[in-house]
Amino acid sequence: MQHTQIITTTDASVVLEVPEELRGHPFKVTLDPLEQRKKPIFNTVEEVHAAFNAVRIDTRGWKFNRDEANER
Repeated sequence: MQHTQIITTTDASVVLEVPEELRGHPFKVTLDPLEQRKKPIFNTVEEVHAAFNAVRIDTRGWKFNRDEANER
């Protein structure tokens, strides 16, 4: 069972409330700054389009050969 708490603090120490179902059991606490996770990969729609259009392969006239693809 996983529990998540989002905490904002300016102190060096934090007190966590442990849910009753986890009391008496070992568990792991991970510090994961939310600012790093929310940083977008692309800032604009144009950047998304540019990334998807960066590689274009002309497949006209290309035929898939199943036997050749499955050769070992």
